Amino acid sequence: MSDELNILRFLGLAAKAGKVTSGFDQVEAAIRKGNVKLLILSTDISRNTLSQLLDIGSKNNIDMPDAYSFATKEQLGRAIGKPDRAVVAITDEGFAGKLSAMLSKED
Repeated sequence: MSDELNILRFLGLAAKAGKVTSGFDQVEAAIRKGNVKLLILSTDISRNTLSQLLDIGSKNNIDMPDAYSFATKEQLGRAIGKPDRAVVAITDEGFAGKLSAMLSKED
């Protein structure tokens, strides 16, 4: 099984455990509350959406969580049982640590 498929399956497991937030508005709210441990941005995220995400931290003096670019919007959405998602946030330290390690190997 490929590393990419393992990451997507683990992301699905995190979603089933209730440790994933997705969609721009929900992720933005979670970042503002300090609940996000890791961000996963789709490889086909729009420049506008990416710019808005980066502005959250700079305009509000908020430390942004680590972020990785991985998979397409379609793949991320499918992995968590949702429609296409450009951004997915992991809210649990354990899941974030494991996904970070997996994504670091992928880079």
